[in-house]
Amino acid sequence: MAAGSSFITLPDGMQLELLHLPAASAAASPRPPLLFIHGSFHGAWCWQERWMPYFAAAGYDSYAVSIRGQGGSDRTGADGKQLAVSGDLQSLTDDLAHVVAALPSPPILVAHSFGALLAEKYATELGGGGSGSARPPLAGIAVVCGVPPSGNKTIILRVCKTSLVLAWRITWAFVGKSFARSLDECRFAFFSEDLPRGDLIRYQAQLAACSPVRLLDLASLNKVLPLPQLPAVARSVPAFVAGSPDDIVVDWPAVEETASWFGVQPVRWDCTAHDCMLDTRWEAAAASLCAWLDTVQTRA
Repeated sequence: MAAGSSFITLPDGMQLELLHLPAASAAASPRPPLLFIHGSFHGAWCWQERWMPYFAAAGYDSYAVSIRGQGGSDRTGADGKQLAVSGDLQSLTDDLAHVVAALPSPPILVAHSFGALLAEKYATELGGGGSGSARPPLAGIAVVCGVPPSGNKTIILRVCKTSLVLAWRITWAFVGKSFARSLDECRFAFFSEDLPRGDLIRYQAQLAACSPVRLLDLASLNKVLPLPQLPAVARSVPAFVAGSPDDIVVDWPAVEETASWFGVQPVRWDCTAHDCMLDTRWEAAAASLCAWLDTVQTRA
C-alpha cells in the first residue's frame, strides 16, 4: 500500500506535506502513531520507501512530515519569494507542535540528523518549559543518527582534529552541496559503499531536489545551543537513541552525548551510514528500533 499524502495548514498559511501509511493490522494492544522527522536536504520521502512500510506492517500508524521549504511542503513565503532558509529552531519546533496536535493521539517522534534538534527542542518545552505554553504530549522520542543538543560544532572540531582533509570534504559535501552533483560525494556523505548504484542514483535525485532551501541557519542556530536540560515531565517520556560509528555526519561521541542527555544507553548500529532509513542495512536498524517501540505503552 502506498502512503497517502495530505497537507497541514499552519497559522501563517504555509502548508506542510504529511504522508500517512496506516497500520497493516490492528495490534493486540493500542500502539501510538509514529511521526518521522527528516533532516537537512531531505523530506518525508526518505521514510516512505523503507521504514514507513516496515513499521506499518509491524502495526504502527506511520506519518512523515516535510519541514517547511523541504520535500512537498511550501517553499515560498507570503511575499511569493522562495524561502532562503526553512526557519529557526523555535519556529520549526512551533510547526512541529501543529503537526503533533493534528494527529489522532500522542505520537512517538522518530527524528533523524538535524530533525533531531527539533525533537530535542520540543522535549525541552513539554509542560510549558521554554515556549511559555505546554506542547501537545508525546508517547516517546527516538533519535536516530541525530544531531546532539549541543549542535554539530563539537562534531566538526573532532573531525578537524582527526583529519583536515576529511573535515574539508565533509564541509564541501554539505556547504558546497557536492552531494547533489557527484554520486561519489553523495555516497560519501549519506550511504555505505555497498548501496546499489541504482538506489544511489534515485536517492541523489531526491536529495538534490531538496537542496535549494537550507533547513536552518547554522550561525543563528549556534546562538541558542546547547539546549537546556530536560524538564521533569520530559524525563518521564520514553526515549531511544541510536547511531553508528560509521556515520561521517554524526559521530559516535555525539550519539553518546544525546543518549546521556535523555538519560538512556545508546544503541550502536555498526556498518550503517548516516541515512539509516535508506542505507544497505536499513532493516537491521528498523528492527532494533521496533524492538524498543514494542516496549512503549500508549500515553493518554
